[in-house]
Amino acid sequence: MQLNLFEDNRPGILLNIADEYLYAGDLDQAVSVYDQIVDEYPDNRPAAELGSLVKTWRDRLAAVDPPSCPPEQLASLRSALDQATHPPLWQTVMEFILGTLQQFPEPDAVYLPPRFHRGHLLMEQKRYAEAASAFQHALSVPDLAWGRFLVWQADALTMAGQGDDALLLYLQAFLDDPSTVDMASVRHAGIRKLHLHIGLGDDCIEEEDEVAWLPVVGWMNGLFPLPLHMLPDPAQMEDETTPVPRRWFDLLTRAEYLRTVNRDDREIVAVRRLMKRLNAALFQCYMDKISSSP
Repeated sequence: MQLNLFEDNRPGILLNIADEYLYAGDLDQAVSVYDQIVDEYPDNRPAAELGSLVKTWRDRLAAVDPPSCPPEQLASLRSALDQATHPPLWQTVMEFILGTLQQFPEPDAVYLPPRFHRGHLLMEQKRYAEAASAFQHALSVPDLAWGRFLVWQADALTMAGQGDDALLLYLQAFLDDPSTVDMASVRHAGIRKLHLHIGLGDDCIEEEDEVAWLPVVGWMNGLFPLPLHMLPDPAQMEDETTPVPRRWFDLLTRAEYLRTVNRDDREIVAVRRLMKRLNAALFQCYMDKISSSP
């Protein structure tokens, strides 16, 4: 902070001291400093407003009993925090919520829709590696939306700069549990663009199946790989109860294996015939793609 020798810099200095107390989590001392500023400078409106805001949050946090507070109380605090724009206060309250969650027996099992979870709190603080770990731990919790948490883990890895690992998780979520995926959260620019492209496309993909078709369309656009080292079960490819997008991806994987790894013209004809029957428009896109590639 640069001092101006011709002005009274004391209020600014005291405000900085109050911020230091806030970052340290000492709301009582911060309130004392704000009160001191108001006593000495009654016309200092910012100090009065900040003092009132911090007092409100001090009382809110004091009402939380960490060993026994319900998750809904913490979620309410996080929701109210959107109105607290003072960065030191925001940081302190976020740390309080995270610290309180950490005292739960299974902190990563605590989830309230749409997005109250320890992983999301860590994401907001740009602690992406920790967030990815929190989401990964949640995947072992029964009855949680598996695909949704897998995508959130992929989001965290994307923000952490681990794009290749993230892509594999996105792919797995879209294949195995597309109905629970939260597409609004996806941080990968390529996937967001691809999803928008599908939404603006023709009628070969129904709106409710757009997420489930992302693996196929993603491969055609060079985004997702095919697991040619882990071929799908032939029975699953023939199973009429398997969702069509998943069957089509498995057939695509088999077709590419037969075309590029272990050539079998007789079987590849049968596989392609089934691909065409299930989605003729995408099959034509596939044939156009391979006709222009080695």
